[in-house]
Amino acid sequence: MSDTGTTAATLPSEAVFGRLDPNGPGPTMAEVFESWDVDEDNPVELIGGWVLPMAPGDFETGDTWGDLDLVLRLCVKARGWRISLDARHRLPKPRNTVVFPDIAIHAAGEVAYLPGTKSIGRVPDLVVEILAKKTFERDMAPSGAKFLAYQMSGVREYYYTWPDGKDAAGFVLQDGVYKPLARDSEGFFQSPLLAQALRLVPAMLRPA
Repeated sequence: MSDTGTTAATLPSEAVFGRLDPNGPGPTMAEVFESWDVDEDNPVELIGGWVLPMAPGDFETGDTWGDLDLVLRLCVKARGWRISLDARHRLPKPRNTVVFPDIAIHAAGEVAYLPGTKSIGRVPDLVVEILAKKTFERDMAPSGAKFLAYQMSGVREYYYTWPDGKDAAGFVLQDGVYKPLARDSEGFFQSPLLAQALRLVPAMLRPA
């Protein structure tokens, strides 16, 4: 479903949100959203003020998360950076956006919560999303609302894939726009941030 004008104007009209619940609360401020109790059975995110369902995890997504975490965590920790799984982040653009990236890497030693919240205010440097049937449209290029929010907010590298490796894609931010990263014959992307080649499924890092 596309934006119909009530969402923040900074998202283009062609942005794809996926399912909007017509019985939902409608446009919501981040500060209000962050006060809600998280319902693990019906997880939700906030994009441009719209409350949107997240896909609950399953065995395949969890297995993919775990494999990528094992591969990335050693590299990240060796650099003194921070990595998180499914942690709440408030993005600066569009306004009233609070998301839970599957994997977020911060090229920083200190990552603080926004005062009075459990939301991380620092924009991640690298994000990986594992696609799911209910949410894949908003994660994918070129019109997914979450894809656009990461681009607008300055996430330097963005990757997504289905748990089986299908449709794996990587992007690097150049002059405010995501440019696709080429994938080699073995499925590796050259990550400028990590200075290594990254494969999402099966998860692996190798020297660039």
